[in-house]
Amino acid sequence: MTGPLPGYYRAAVVPEQLRAGLCALCRTPTGDLEFCPKCSSAPYRPDAAGFTSYAIGGASSGNDMYRYKYSPPNRQALDGVRLLLEHGLEHRGCAEALAGASLDAVAVIPSRTHHVPGVLSPLQRLCSRTLPQGLPTVELSPTPGSTSDRRVRADAFDIGDCQGLSHVLIIDDTWVSGAAMLSAVWGMRHRGVERVSVLVLARWLNRQYSFTDAFIRRVDSERAWRRPQDVCPFTPDGECPQ
Repeated sequence: MTGPLPGYYRAAVVPEQLRAGLCALCRTPTGDLEFCPKCSSAPYRPDAAGFTSYAIGGASSGNDMYRYKYSPPNRQALDGVRLLLEHGLEHRGCAEALAGASLDAVAVIPSRTHHVPGVLSPLQRLCSRTLPQGLPTVELSPTPGSTSDRRVRADAFDIGDCQGLSHVLIIDDTWVSGAAMLSAVWGMRHRGVERVSVLVLARWLNRQYSFTDAFIRRVDSERAWRRPQDVCPFTPDGECPQ
């Protein structure tokens, strides 16, 4: 990364004794289920899934995921989100190791609520300045009439040319329900991409849910939060795959 992250960011990695009851894919508290309902019912799951941080609703980490999209953007929030993206991309080799294939291209989830044809979203603009040079991109755009209805659908996005691609990394800024990302994974697989990995800058935590509030309180009480820059985002234990 090109700078330090604010101290209020929390890695989406916690000690082993606190990982029981987290979804094995999206790392949200589930009680005693292996997968949350959305991930459990998804037709396709990613071959590797990276989460660079937890964003807690109502806290600074959550507010930044809104503030970086302001016009003009909040500078501190934009710098923080950029650093999360840089950190995640530094570990793209970990996604390759877990998926068993080198990356061929990257795709960025567009905004469906505020999509304007021909205009890049804040995340797409950030990625255009941050992605490694020479790494091809696959265009994603919402299909006509597509909305953020939190349903997983293979036709949620129009997908650019995927011919000959065996491994694509999809990037999104925030995973709330996961519908957008899981829809994009399904669409990519439907288009013939053999391996699809995902990188999410923030897994949203909503304290209005009892399991989530209990999880946050327990990690707080044990002072077990880790810094995003100290862990691998692609593994639950934060260790890079060998």
